[in-house]
Amino acid sequence: MLFSGQEIVKEGIFLYDGEIECDIRIVRSPVRFGTGDHEDEPHVRDDVEQVVFYVLYGSTTERGVFRSGSGAYESLHEAMTQLAAAAIGPTLRWAT
Repeated sequence: MLFSGQEIVKEGIFLYDGEIECDIRIVRSPVRFGTGDHEDEPHVRDDVEQVVFYVLYGSTTERGVFRSGSGAYESLHEAMTQLAAAAIGPTLRWAT
């Protein structure tokens, strides 16, 4: 599900556990979402109007459903390189 103002900027697929094909998306968002936790510092807790990128990971059991995602990245390049290096690996293939 996309929030108001978010736009899909990159889509692809990856293999989960080396064999389950899953969708992946990167969305541009006009808001960096805070935690909402009253115990956090304001710069962590509160939403901020700032263009950021989030990576959304597709379900391993249902194509087209996105149930998990990343924290905010400040650039598309950062989202793509951090994602490839840290989470997905060589099975990642971008369609757009």
